[in-house]
Amino acid sequence: MYLDNTNTSSSSKLKYIQSNHKEIDYFFLKDMFEKSMTQDGLSNIHDELLDVTATLLIKTHNDKTILPTIVDMIFFRNREGLFTHDLIWAFFQAKDPYSLMLIGNYLESDDVNDVKLACKLLDFVPSIDFNKGEGSKQHKSLFYWLKENYHFLQFTGESFQRVSNPIPYIVAIDSKYLCKEVSLYTGEPILPLTKKQTNLLGHFNNLDENKKLLLSKFSHRIHCKNVNSWSSWIKQSITKQISTAKAKSKH
Repeated sequence: MYLDNTNTSSSSKLKYIQSNHKEIDYFFLKDMFEKSMTQDGLSNIHDELLDVTATLLIKTHNDKTILPTIVDMIFFRNREGLFTHDLIWAFFQAKDPYSLMLIGNYLESDDVNDVKLACKLLDFVPSIDFNKGEGSKQHKSLFYWLKENYHFLQFTGESFQRVSNPIPYIVAIDSKYLCKEVSLYTGEPILPLTKKQTNLLGHFNNLDENKKLLLSKFSHRIHCKNVNSWSSWIKQSITKQISTAKAKSKH
């Protein structure tokens, strides 16, 4: 705790953290973050200190309790025209799909800059129509997309540092079709596939993208409603599965 008891500048603290982060105690970092966040936006070097501290708390200590504060800081800085990329990167590195709802809350903001940034950060979510609709409807679309796809999401690691339109999460639609939960980190099923399931995927993967999406969505829907009905449906030929899914999806 020696560093905290001196008049060390933000620049010196930043250099200390960057060179000694492996040895820094979690509680020291958390205390530094909590004290510094009230001065967010005061200077570039101070913001950089906050960004590094937040990144270490998330990447090294897996601290997700700071995510609501990080999101608020991101949108505050955006309104002020300040640098946000590193803080956005740190936020997504938490690999917590439900935290997307923290961004989604800003879809209902009265500030147009908040809404624009929220739309930009959530642009990869296919169910949200950002060109029309009220913020409340977009917020609801995000909620239901997460509810439907949470167990089939894979974290890609894409960020604004490398691409202009990153897709940080993708849906493993083949596992969604089989209703098999996947690892967030690899996109592979957590439990091994049976021989029958492997054969099913062989047929599924030969379909075009539209039919894959149709089957995966329909499969998940009926599995949630009635497992027995799903078991009967999944045993049908892939042609019959598609026919049933098309017919019932119209209702």
